[in-house]
Amino acid sequence: MKPYDFVVTGDKRTNNDILTADGLKEVATYADGISPWKAYLIPNVPVDANGDGKPDDLNADGKMDERDKVAAKPTDVVKNAHATGLFVQTWTFRSEPRRLASTYNGDPAAEYRAFLDIGVDGIFSDFADQAVAARNNATN
Repeated sequence: MKPYDFVVTGDKRTNNDILTADGLKEVATYADGISPWKAYLIPNVPVDANGDGKPDDLNADGKMDERDKVAAKPTDVVKNAHATGLFVQTWTFRSEPRRLASTYNGDPAAEYRAFLDIGVDGIFSDFADQAVAARNNATN
């Protein structure tokens, strides 16, 4: 099991099972929306450009954090959820550079825009003012 996976009471399915197209169809029978962790929508993945089997320290600071990862291709979770009539809210966005994949170049608005671009309906953020500003700028 990955961090933040949960097991549905009385069964052994995890988020990975629930967030499939079929799993979301089932969820739509009893819920109006879902709120998966943002990594299930746009994963941040490490880079191993030199092929040594170890993640690269992309910013060369000697520490490994989100800045040493890149945003991968978005998953189909939002598209599949919307196809079943579910809304999608995701969490938790933070604006500190160490919480942002290198893809976003230290710009939290770029991360918000990436998630808004894939169609999320809501975002939980510890920096609500920045989330609202990114949303407003994305719609202008």
